[in-house]
Amino acid sequence: MRNLSSPMVQAIQSDYIRPAFLAMLNFTTGIQYVWTGPGPLVWNGNTYTGVGSLGQVGTISEATEVRADGTTVTLSGIDPALMGDCLNDVRVGAPAVIYFALVDQSGALIGTPYPLFSGTVDKPVVSVGPDSISISLALESRLTNLQRATQRRYTAADQHIKYPDDTGFNWVEILNDIALRWGS
Repeated sequence: MRNLSSPMVQAIQSDYIRPAFLAMLNFTTGIQYVWTGPGPLVWNGNTYTGVGSLGQVGTISEATEVRADGTTVTLSGIDPALMGDCLNDVRVGAPAVIYFALVDQSGALIGTPYPLFSGTVDKPVVSVGPDSISISLALESRLTNLQRATQRRYTAADQHIKYPDDTGFNWVEILNDIALRWGS
């Protein structure tokens, strides 16, 4: 059963389980720790704020082939007066981690939460209702970067941006104008 802690495996095999999700999200004002239960929850030296039924985690899929699957985290019930502050606080490209956890009947964690998803924050989507607002953060897998073209070049000028004293690429541009004969 993956790398689940022994207490989690025992709890899963019992008749009664109580699943929960913990999320670590980076914003411009700092890191926010939230979980899908009521009240505060302390784990790993951090206090997770309970959002209860106001928080949702989208589908997290897994495949045997390499592909970039993302998910969403949604918070509903936001006061419309706070919408501007909420959207200004979103930091696109910031790290985000979602954990799967089990809690007992008193609300204490059972074992060690399992990391389900690790990626970065993408653009937010806002849904406006008559009394409240929902904000969904799209989270994308780091594998998404494999689909993007690199902005780096194999030139001396590009190499000097990161390594100013490196001369390894000084001759690369000259190779374009040289006619080399092989085997004569």
